Parts: sequence; structure tokens; C-alpha cells
Amino acid sequence: MAIHDYVRKNSFKILICGNGAVGKTTIGKKISGNFNANENIEMTTGIEFHNLTIPSKEPIDCQLWDLGGQDQFREFQDNFFDSATIVVLIFAVNMYNSYMKLSSWKSLISKEILEKTYLIANKIDASNRSVPKQKGLEFALKNNMAYFEISALTGEGIEKFKSDLINTIKTICLAKD
Repeated sequence: MAIHDYVRKNSFKILICGNGAVGKTTIGKKISGNFNANENIEMTTGIEFHNLTIPSKEPIDCQLWDLGGQDQFREFQDNFFDSATIVVLIFAVNMYNSYMKLSSWKSLISKEILEKTYLIANKIDASNRSVPKQKGLEFALKNNMAYFEISALTGEGIEKFKSDLINTIKTICLAKD
């Protein structure tokens, strides 16, 4: 098998997007196993990358593209959605504006190669929740997205989401064989 066939077959681009300060980088680091609790996570300027290798008969390499969520980065991010296999769209339950911007983010998602889209409600540990679970569920159902509620801070729900993500990637690999 040629190298480019292997890369195309067992390499995945997973795009993590959503407004600024919703927890994208923390979630990306936790999923990839690169989270350091003592690390001071700063605003992502443009894009940051995380790697995830899934053990399998042939290891599956995933690149997590963590997009900066501030408006000043949106101008050049449209192209990053191209060739994404999976998109993880994140909002924070204590930041109503991040929920209101979901449709704007969703409009950037390319359908051509996309296999699955996740909607993640983060910061469920927050005491000042302003987005009810039902609103997140409704948006996910309306837009054919898998829905998870998590806390990147406490870790609640992260393993369940990561397990689903890994199973989805393995299923996609099996379908390509």
C-alpha cells in the first residue's frame, strides 16, 4: 500500500470549534491525553493542534484542529472546515451567547467529507447555567448531531464522549476497508 493511501485511510481530521472561552482547548487536550492540570491555558490564537492515536490493528492517527473562537479569527477559518471527518461544536452552558452563535458555526461545516458532528455542552459544573439541557438537545436533534454534556474542569462526561468519538472513528475505518 502506498503511503498516501495509508494516510488517507487511517488519518482523521477532527475539527473543534465554538466561541471563545467555551473550553475547546481543554477538551482537546483531555481527549488527546495532553492535559496538564498545572498548565495555564490561554486564548487560542487562530488554531492549535492536538494529536490522538487510537490503538487498532493499524493505529489510527487523528489530528484535532482546535480553532480560536474569537471573531477576529473567523475570517480565515472557513477553509479549515474542508476535509474534516468529524466536527465537534462546543458551547458553554453558562454563556448564552455561545449557544446563540451555534447556527453561525454550523453554517461553516462542509458536508462533503463529514462523517459525524457532535454538539458538546461544556461547563455543566457552573452554578450559573443559562442554557437548559433541553435547548442543547433540541439544537442537536434538529441538526442531526450527537449530544453530550460535559465538564472539562471536573472531567464529568469526558470519557463517555471520548469513547463515542473513538468508536465512531473505528467504525469509519471499518467501513473504508
